[in-house]
This record gives sequence, C-alpha cells and structure tokens, in this order.
Amino acid sequence: MLPFILAALLTAAPQEPPPLPPEQVSEIIINNRILTRVGDKNITVLDVVKQMDVFLNRHYPHYLNSNTARYQFYTMHWKTTLQQIIDNELMTADAESKDIKVTDGDVREEIQSRFGPNVMGTLDQLGLSYEEARKLVQQEMVVQRIQGFRVTSKVLQKVSTQNIKDAYKQFLQENPPKDLWKYQFVTIRSDNSETMQNLASQLVALKEKSQTSLAAAVDLLKEQLPPESTTTLTVSQEFDTEEKALSQTHRETLSQLEIGKWSQPTLQTSRDGTSVVRIFHLKNHTKERPPVFTAVANSLRMQLLNDIADQELKTYRAKLYQRFNFDDRLIDIPPNFEPFIAR
Repeated sequence: MLPFILAALLTAAPQEPPPLPPEQVSEIIINNRILTRVGDKNITVLDVVKQMDVFLNRHYPHYLNSNTARYQFYTMHWKTTLQQIIDNELMTADAESKDIKVTDGDVREEIQSRFGPNVMGTLDQLGLSYEEARKLVQQEMVVQRIQGFRVTSKVLQKVSTQNIKDAYKQFLQENPPKDLWKYQFVTIRSDNSETMQNLASQLVALKEKSQTSLAAAVDLLKEQLPPESTTTLTVSQEFDTEEKALSQTHRETLSQLEIGKWSQPTLQTSRDGTSVVRIFHLKNHTKERPPVFTAVANSLRMQLLNDIADQELKTYRAKLYQRFNFDDRLIDIPPNFEPFIAR
C-alpha cells in the first residue's frame, strides 16, 4: 500500500476490487480487549474493527456484506490497522501542539463525501454513532495536515529533476534494449548425411514451388519417403525469444537471414550427440527499446516520492515515540492471541 503521506499527490485510477471469496463463515466473534494505551486513551480490538470497517466502506464496500471476506480482511490487517491508530493518536497530539485544526464545516463536508447522502443509514450499518464518525474523520484530516507539515513538505523538496534523470539512468541499466527473434526450423535425421542433405534441398525447392506452409511442405516430403525409411523430418514450435536466450548456433544462423527468408541446410549436432540437418526460417526480428524519459518520468517521480516518504515517515514516527514516551512494549497482545473467531 502506498504511504498515506502522499495521498494528495497521487492520481492513479482506483484498483479493480478483489472478488468475493466463497462464503464459509456464518458469524464472526470479536474477542474484545484493550490492546494498548496512547496518552489517556485505551485502544481496543473493537476500535480496530471500526477503523477497518470504515476503510472497507470507503474502498471495498462489497466486502461488508460477506462474513468470510470481512474475516479474512480482519485477520490479515488488524495489526497494521492497530499500528495506524497508534500513529494517528501520536500525530494528533503533535498537531495539537502546533495548533493545527480543521473546521466543523470541512468535517461535515468530508462526512457527506465519505458516507454518502444517507449518512445515518450508512453509519448504522457500520455500527458507528455520528459522533464516532465525526471524530474519526476529524482526526484523519488533522493527521493529513500534520503529515503535510512534518513529512510531505520535506519529501517534495528532496526530489529534483536531476534525481528523476538519475533514476531514469538506473531504469535503462535495468531495462536494456532487447533483440527479439521469431523463428522456426525443420530438423532432418538420418543415418546417412547425404540423404539428409538431399532431403533438405528437396524441402527448400518444394517450399518455394508450392508456396505452402512449412508444416505442409514437410508433410508433402514425408509422403515421398519409402515406408521402410528411418529418416525423420520434424517441425519445431514457433520460437519468440530474446537474443540472450538463443544458443550460439541458432544466433549465428539467424543473424545472417533477412526476415521471411530460409537458411541454407546446416549440419549441426543435436542434444543427444547425433548429427542432424536443420533449415531455419526467420519470421521476424525486432528491437524492443525501453520507453523514452517523458513516458516514465512521472512514474519514476512517484516512486522516488514514495521511497523518500517511507524513510521520512519512519523518522517522524521514531521522533513521536520518543517525544510521547511510547514504545512497542506498551502494546499488550498475549502470545497466540486470536482477536477473531469464525463460525
């Protein structure tokens, strides 16, 4: 998940919501208890559930009607949600020290946007009172502002045009141009090398005369072989591969061909050590070049912003923990604690 710090900067289209899993859970039992205390506020399992439900309502509302989907989401995300609640409480305290506030009008407008025109009906479904929703939204807006002051402003200053150009150079090193080859070949096997060469010449002549496909030409030539013949002709699959994946013998042969042309019959050693004759057909040869700078500059910038934001947010969090005398030992989660039971 992208850092919350950059929410205002990102304009990517919303992701396709994940499909609902088969319904297997009829009831979710919440094992409520106090998990930690931040300042003078106790944080419980139920607080974490409410936060997760608000998130689901905003991003994946179809999950709320499925006990199985909610149970899976709860069990996967309750610890990270608890961490977010702790961080939000500490950032709220920091915002108060800086007298950062939001107006009641802004909060009401965000509540309408967040929960839709039927606010009370939505809140009833989520098990939230209006006052609880107001406090959640207000805190989130305050947290956004203090993050902007403490983190986002620093992040934006640290990503210059030169940084993006340097990232593009690294991108080019990791994504060099590619030579792509599309080809096919015929393999002729026989105990007699002269027989193989003669059949190869016949195949080339037959292909040029009949103007048919490679496989069809091979089938026509097979029909001319005597029933007792041990000679075989096989057509390979159509290969579509990068040059670095080509064997040396294939690369040497293909590099001498024009697109659409056939190679001269070539005597080669197969993997089993026997001699075979092969005829190659080069169907296409293209060079795939990495995108130009302007095509990827914005995505590179976003990646740099997010990478720096991760580091700045960690630094900010560490300072908050030190300033408000909070550490992970204050999180009281017994070993093997299961906050949710599915029935």
